[in-house]
Amino acid sequence: MNWINIETTTLDSEEFVGSDPTERATWLCLLRYCCGQENGGVIKNCRKWPDRKWQQLTRVMFGEVEIESALWKWVGDDLHLWRYPADKETEVQHRRNRARTNGKLGGRPSSKPTLETDDKPTLVNFAKPEREREGEREGEREEKKGRSAEKSAPTDAAWIKTLESDPAYVGIHVQREFDKMIAWCAVNRRQPTRRRFVNWLNRVERPMGVATGTQDTFGSVRPNLGAW
Repeated sequence: MNWINIETTTLDSEEFVGSDPTERATWLCLLRYCCGQENGGVIKNCRKWPDRKWQQLTRVMFGEVEIESALWKWVGDDLHLWRYPADKETEVQHRRNRARTNGKLGGRPSSKPTLETDDKPTLVNFAKPEREREGEREGEREEKKGRSAEKSAPTDAAWIKTLESDPAYVGIHVQREFDKMIAWCAVNRRQPTRRRFVNWLNRVERPMGVATGTQDTFGSVRPNLGAW
């Protein structure tokens, strides 16, 4: 745990108030160590620790914990701490496990209560007005439509290939005209859109002798009006 939960009733209790100040400080250091280890308030097999290990791990000396106190007790070689917040340790571990599980599921929060104290959570209503929410939803829909259109639209190279194979532009160097249109837009500060380029192609003069329609069986040129 990253914090120590001590109730005021614990600090006002007869055991704590009636203990020597050194025992109180020792108990706080032991409490800090146990909270960091999340060991349930029991330091196992520690009676035979050398004094240096006691000082390095718990910040107290063995002589300070060897004596009996109302704030801790020895059970064999195990040291049991008085009033260790075991319920808070369980709560922290439960939340940590839930966060780890939610992380694997993409961060989705769990709808199940974590502990009995979570059965009736305090809800804070940050709901926005319906008109504002509807406006946000409409904006999201328009944004999704724009992204879908971008994904479905062919690339410029593929689109130009399509125009090159179009009978309406036989005899026109489509790629060259596209480059010319790009240069014209840069000079005149215009947007090089596909609609503009199609209009550009429709105004291009074809070389002499290039038929723009399809021929019938007699060899005469018949306009292709199927697209209209």
